[in-house]
Amino acid sequence: MKTTHIRIDTDKPALNIIEQVTSCLLGGGIVLYPSDTVYGLLCCADHKETIKRLSELKGYEERRPFILIVDGISMAESLADGIDTEVIEILKLRWPGKLTIVLPSGDGCPMWVRGEDNTVALRHPADPLSGQLLKRCRVPMVSTSANLSGMKPALSLAEIPESILDDVDIILDAGTLPPSSPSTIISLLRSSQGRT
Repeated sequence: MKTTHIRIDTDKPALNIIEQVTSCLLGGGIVLYPSDTVYGLLCCADHKETIKRLSELKGYEERRPFILIVDGISMAESLADGIDTEVIEILKLRWPGKLTIVLPSGDGCPMWVRGEDNTVALRHPADPLSGQLLKRCRVPMVSTSANLSGMKPALSLAEIPESILDDVDIILDAGTLPPSSPSTIISLLRSSQGRT
């Protein structure tokens, strides 16, 4: 498999690039992309084998839950139980943005992305690239930092291990990303399992 390397403008991603990446994601591919915080790895949450491949790429020896990115409250409601009026009001204030919420998973959430405590972590990113991909794919996607387990997140491709760069399907290169604050994680449970 040959990795496709594409330069991208994250503020105004070209339509032909969005279409190419959408096709890759819907076909079970993994894309290395500039998220709204750091370089990340992106794939569709409904592809079980792709999630397994993503875990191996990250160097996880045991099953780990991942954060899912969604295109809004409606998609979040299809994945989680417990999105009541109070939670919706929080999301209306903070989404899209760098807020991740952890809730009990619902019947529509794939088993392979749930936490062991039957939870799901959800975020609605504000950046144009993630928004366009979510809109076109119309499914929740896993987004995780493009680094090996235990290593710090990357703001440039030079910081990403060759093992990851060589094994993704598409690399979206936006140069060096500006320093950014990480996503805030709010657990709406009594206890929750950590995610990266």
